[in-house]
Amino acid sequence: MDPQEAAADPERGRASYREAIGSGDADRAAEATFLMGALERNIGRTEAARDWFERAVATGHADVAPKAWVNLAVLEAVAGRVERARAAFRRAIDSGHPRHAPQAMFNGAILESRQGDLERARALYRRAIDGGDAEHSRKALINLAGLEAGQGRTGAARELYERALACGDEETAERARNGLRDLEAKGFRSPAPYGGADPAVLRGRLGVDPDDVTHAGWATGRRPGYGSGHLEYWTRDDESHVVYVDLREPDDFHVYMYFKERFGLD
Repeated sequence: MDPQEAAADPERGRASYREAIGSGDADRAAEATFLMGALERNIGRTEAARDWFERAVATGHADVAPKAWVNLAVLEAVAGRVERARAAFRRAIDSGHPRHAPQAMFNGAILESRQGDLERARALYRRAIDGGDAEHSRKALINLAGLEAGQGRTGAARELYERALACGDEETAERARNGLRDLEAKGFRSPAPYGGADPAVLRGRLGVDPDDVTHAGWATGRRPGYGSGHLEYWTRDDESHVVYVDLREPDDFHVYMYFKERFGLD
């Protein structure tokens, strides 16, 4: 019995799941434990749902436990327990499950975006895009494109929407077309030619006096894809800093060119 059917008759659903839990079949019992949590969630019994999801996690089942971690994380996020949600999402991600790890990346990115941590959200969306699950990859493309557009990173947004157009899902493609139309309506512009970085822009993007930077490089050791990436730089006190840049955005382009002139970035 699926959770929707069970929600229409909770007592019958619970009886069905309890029978499966006691069946002696480990796979069937683990799945029924998870479904009991889904039933309780669907009828608004959040604490009971949390208890059953924790029991599903405790089964250690290779498919069920990661799925339960994701659902537990969502419950915690909705309840405003941000650190617990983050921890649960990490457990799902660390499982390496081909579907539920990317699902946790995607949902974790939404949590971070709502918390205002856009760098962490970007990183999780990118992991979801590359995570191997088609559904969450295309969802992450759209969400990351929207995040970039909202931050004025129109070059990165355009590239992501164009990738989403080619994903083979018509609903995603339509959302991508709408996103591209919005970008056009706002006026997409490439960065102006480099004529020297403004020291105020550099300080604002780097958070330090640019004259105190002693060396820099791409954090990955090579120029990343998507026309963007993380630059790592060190100051005179040998402290490391990282800034995310989109090379098609004027301020970020100037940060890159400033470092290129000083340190010979590729």
